[in-house]
Amino acid sequence: MTNKTRIIFRADGNSRIGLGHVVRSLALAQMLREEFECVFAIQQPGQALQEQIKQVCHGLIILPACTPEEDRFIHELEAYIAPDVLVVLDGYTFGTAYQQNLKSKGCLLICIDDIHAYPFVADVVLNQAGGVEAAAYTTATYTKLLLGPTYALLRHPFLQAAKATRTFPAAPLRVLLNMGGADPENHTLRVAQSISQWPGISTIEVVVGSAYKHRQELQQWLGQQPNCILHQNLSATAMCQLMQVCALAVTSASGIAYEYAAVGGMLYILQTAANQQALYDFLTSTGIARPYEHLEKQTTLPEKQVFDEQVAVQRQHFDGKSDIRLKQVFDALRLQTSLRLRVATENDMLLLHQWNNDPEVRSRSFNPEPISLESHSHWFTAKLADPNSIIYLAIVEGEPAAQLRFELNSTTATISYLISKAYRGKGLSHTLLLKGIGKLNHQRPGLRIVEGLVQPENTASIRAFEKAGFLNGTAAPQHPGAHRYVLELTPPKEV
Repeated sequence: MTNKTRIIFRADGNSRIGLGHVVRSLALAQMLREEFECVFAIQQPGQALQEQIKQVCHGLIILPACTPEEDRFIHELEAYIAPDVLVVLDGYTFGTAYQQNLKSKGCLLICIDDIHAYPFVADVVLNQAGGVEAAAYTTATYTKLLLGPTYALLRHPFLQAAKATRTFPAAPLRVLLNMGGADPENHTLRVAQSISQWPGISTIEVVVGSAYKHRQELQQWLGQQPNCILHQNLSATAMCQLMQVCALAVTSASGIAYEYAAVGGMLYILQTAANQQALYDFLTSTGIARPYEHLEKQTTLPEKQVFDEQVAVQRQHFDGKSDIRLKQVFDALRLQTSLRLRVATENDMLLLHQWNNDPEVRSRSFNPEPISLESHSHWFTAKLADPNSIIYLAIVEGEPAAQLRFELNSTTATISYLISKAYRGKGLSHTLLLKGIGKLNHQRPGLRIVEGLVQPENTASIRAFEKAGFLNGTAAPQHPGAHRYVLELTPPKEV
């Protein structure tokens, strides 16, 4: 595992708060475990939950109990993190201060969210609920938003099921009932009692999780219900197989609803917690699911036509490819974590000449003409000898990937950069700018302003400067048609 980038997943789950955060974090870990070292950090998990985590992740960090109100809470991961580690947070207690502390240690940060209740400084915020607009979030300039079921956190069997043709299961009718892994309010029993009164149902498949605390009460009732079968702690494969033989499902408005929608079928949902509101509204407004109350009011059970119509809608939103999209995002983050800067040397002269003569680079430069090797050699040698000129090379996973240059004048540094052809489009630009500015700020603490000039048509660079926190400044006299971006520096903290 030593040659793989580590991801620390931080989420909690128990009978009080449920297992939703843990389950969807594990779904993401399952998608990424072949390319990354996945480690799960959690406070005081039960034995069954520990085993569930170990089946997916390469490591488990058991954190001591600590409430969000305690000062030490935001520092709980500090012993495990480093600038080359990715951190995924999933939970409502990891607010802005918690995120800021991790970012101050140089980590790249991903937050899984569904309530947009506080400002985010994470590099990525993932909200798989549909119908959420970017405007609902307050984020840092560099934050990338991943919104909607395009990025659904589905476990592998459900991703595969979403790609398959879904047909109406053979009679007799079997109904799946799952109110989540914990269901602290015991909606399971209430809904099961209601469903059991409906004619035409062969079997009710009742599923509960390891954190469900009402099993004794449920089993007592089930003892008088020969057509009800209880399942607990099903694996993803077993759950998917069970869903495939159930034409109809009643679930909470949670991750389990997404999993059944990925399989496909007549889905009816119940909102069992306040934080499910956005997902409930999305699922019911799109027709992916229908309110459970509608099912209660029906005098006859829906049939194959309803099944086919609902599956058609579900397939529009779940294509079984969210893992591919998420892997692409995390591959880009891995490149960013590996980016290191070193000062350019004479040995880099030919490589930088090649990069600077790339047609795309020349087309976006203020001087679009090709550069001769002789001219470049003189220029490069002079820049290396000039104390007011600094050229860095960015190294990504051991390979040269970009050039970053600063021209210094009193308290101002003018920045220019280029990304080599092999690394364009991988989200490195703003990371290059931020790391370069941070390095320069420590080497030259007297600097106060960094500025950059960008051609109006160079939208990629414009976006990079904006994501790095630069603001539009007054135009430069020598290039009045160019955008001038300005960043005011904060003096570096003494270590």
